[in-house]
Amino acid sequence: MDVLRILSEKGEVSRETWKPLSVKKNKDGTVDVLYKNRIIGTDDDPVFLWIYANIVEDDGFDVKVLERITFKKEDIKWILRYAQP
Repeated sequence: MDVLRILSEKGEVSRETWKPLSVKKNKDGTVDVLYKNRIIGTDDDPVFLWIYANIVEDDGFDVKVLERITFKKEDIKWILRYAQP
């Protein structure tokens, strides 16, 4: 099972543009994938892509993207400021 390869082959993510950082498989049959942009952004101000996808194992193996979000560190800081109780 190679989620990164399938996402690249389907044209969902360009390996030339996005460097994979982490893949997290969830118990509910989904996967979270985090990428860092190789072209846009800097080491001090990187640009990330998060993909939330469903793993489909009916006839073989496939990955269906459910959500994708591009963000920067400052966006996470902003979300955390308002998401904490």
